Amino acid sequence: MSGSSSAVEITGVVRDASGTPVTGAHVLFTDGPQPLPDIAAMTDAEGRFSLSAPTAGVYTLTCRADPLSGPPGTAEATVRVEPRPEDLLRGRMLVDLTLG
Repeated sequence: MSGSSSAVEITGVVRDASGTPVTGAHVLFTDGPQPLPDIAAMTDAEGRFSLSAPTAGVYTLTCRADPLSGPPGTAEATVRVEPRPEDLLRGRMLVDLTLG
């Protein structure tokens, strides 16, 4: 995957410490292989989110829950988007985040 090829969709679920999906949490890229525009997502009723990684490389995802609408907390994950043929065919990666 080069800078000019298709983005890879990073999907996942945000859960609290007891395993319950978290609604309304903000998931965003806080670091990547190049400067990134503000790319963020909000979790749905099942705690699911989806973000597009524009190029291959290592990304840091950070999740911040809104304490007014659910359990407080943050979570972080490092995701490596690699130019492997199977990733290009799938075009998707799965990441689960647990608030702590």
